Amino acid sequence: MSARWWRGLSALFLVALGGCYSFSGSGLPAGLRTVEIEQVVDRARQPELADQATRALLDEYQRNGALRPVDAEGQSLLTTQLSVYSHTPQQANTTGEVSRFRVTVGFDAKFVDLRDESVLFEGTGVTGSYDYDPATETETDARTKAMQAAVRKLVDNTVSGW
Repeated sequence: MSARWWRGLSALFLVALGGCYSFSGSGLPAGLRTVEIEQVVDRARQPELADQATRALLDEYQRNGALRPVDAEGQSLLTTQLSVYSHTPQQANTTGEVSRFRVTVGFDAKFVDLRDESVLFEGTGVTGSYDYDPATETETDARTKAMQAAVRKLVDNTVSGW
């Protein structure tokens, strides 16, 4: 048999197999359209960050589009705790001054389908980090960026079913 025949047969198998698999991009149960987002509980002694995280979760769900945030009677519920906040030196310059810090923000969360009370996601230590140079950025800026990274991961975990 010729190489051309094998290539044709291989292409036919790939096309046939391609029809057997599909990826919707969402691990959500069928018909799940809304999410209630409870106020983030502060366990890291950063109350202003917990408030920012609640707003960021609402914004991220709206941006993602897989679930529509609602105030009441949602089909699903997200409960979240701000569990980790750290601001640690990462690098010092030749004079001993810190030239790089890392801010880490972490959440523990539970995502429940309220239609049947099934837990769709439960995770601890969903974190985001951001390294910054104190000569050009502030801890507040880095905290916001680390929190946004953690929020993005958390929302992705709830809608993708990873």
